[in-house]
Amino acid sequence: MIKVLHINTWDMDGGAARAAYRINLGLRNLGVNSRMVVLNQRESNPAVMRPLGAYSKVTQKVKGLSAQILLDAQHSTNTVTHSLNFFTSGLADWINRSDANIVNLHWVGGEMISVEEIGRLNKPICWTMHDMWPFSGAEHYDDLHSPGRYQQGYYANNRPHDYSGLDLDAWVWRRKRKAWADKTFQLISPSHWLADCAGNSALFSKQPCRVIHNGIDLKRFHPLDRKQARSILRLREDRRYVLFGAISSTSDARKGFHLLLPAIRRLAAMPEFAGNTELLIFGANAPVNPVDFGLPVHYMGHLYDEISLAILYSAADVFASPSMQDNLPNTLVEALACGTPCVAFDIGGMQDLIEHEKTGYLVNAYDIEGLSAGLAQALADDGDSKREACRAKAEKSFGELVVAEKYLALYREMLFDQ
Repeated sequence: MIKVLHINTWDMDGGAARAAYRINLGLRNLGVNSRMVVLNQRESNPAVMRPLGAYSKVTQKVKGLSAQILLDAQHSTNTVTHSLNFFTSGLADWINRSDANIVNLHWVGGEMISVEEIGRLNKPICWTMHDMWPFSGAEHYDDLHSPGRYQQGYYANNRPHDYSGLDLDAWVWRRKRKAWADKTFQLISPSHWLADCAGNSALFSKQPCRVIHNGIDLKRFHPLDRKQARSILRLREDRRYVLFGAISSTSDARKGFHLLLPAIRRLAAMPEFAGNTELLIFGANAPVNPVDFGLPVHYMGHLYDEISLAILYSAADVFASPSMQDNLPNTLVEALACGTPCVAFDIGGMQDLIEHEKTGYLVNAYDIEGLSAGLAQALADDGDSKREACRAKAEKSFGELVVAEKYLALYREMLFDQ
């Protein structure tokens, strides 16, 4: 009997957490003994556990503060999240004592488990990569200003010239190389892009990797009547709505809010959209000094429940994703499941999500004029055929049970090969 532990720092906070939670739930719906092990638990669910007890929450705060003090000693142009995973947690010992015969790592940053403890895990390991941290240094995404260090290895002669202070990226990478020298990880990548990155990395180039998309509950995320959805949200029926949102949607530079702004201004200046198009933003509250987009903006705040999100996606005509870096964003998966076409830069895992001119539009990376044109095209050709194609794409590729069955098949292969 397969018994699997999914290891993730949180159960529901963040895209990786939600993806891991859905995979765990999908496997349980298939009858698999699957549990999720977290450090920070928000949902009360018997399938989710925090085995290290209440005391670990206190020590976690101390470790987090200590790690941040260390991270402040490195100065770089890369503003994404960094994780040292230096402090021993005791989680590896607990996992090794458990009755699980498969360990599936997910997003384990934030001092959940140390690099060295991962090396001491004595069970077959899958690693679902939600970003680039597993094969990089301390950074969770490559530096767009000085890319590619993860491909070469982290050495003094390839450290970007504008970095200073301690080279913590190199320190973490060397620890990974040493602790995992004899480890085999069955990598799972939600996108072909991230799989290629891992295959081209100095650390994981010889590790087996399989692409399995993240799943979604298609019963919760499904197209709703647009008129009704807009009525619930108190939006006008005679308007066109562009939707944008993510966790920290306006404050995380990687999400591309600064690129969306000029693109929307260009859209607002087009005669066919002036006066009849509005912008919806979730994942952020209205700022004290609102930005002038050139058209009305509705800040929807932070939405955590899936019903509210499904209503919002269904109310929109198009979902805009100006991300500069992304793996397989849950927001696009959710939008497609609700029948909402998407427009995005052709970066990261976007090709796994958007079929150009069928379920939305892919535009050249960081091309603001192209982003505006893509949104204009999506608004102009809005109709049932595109919305139906979006839903069909979600049903084919991202159904929770479809994804869970692929995970189960892989687990069986791993146990059979032992």
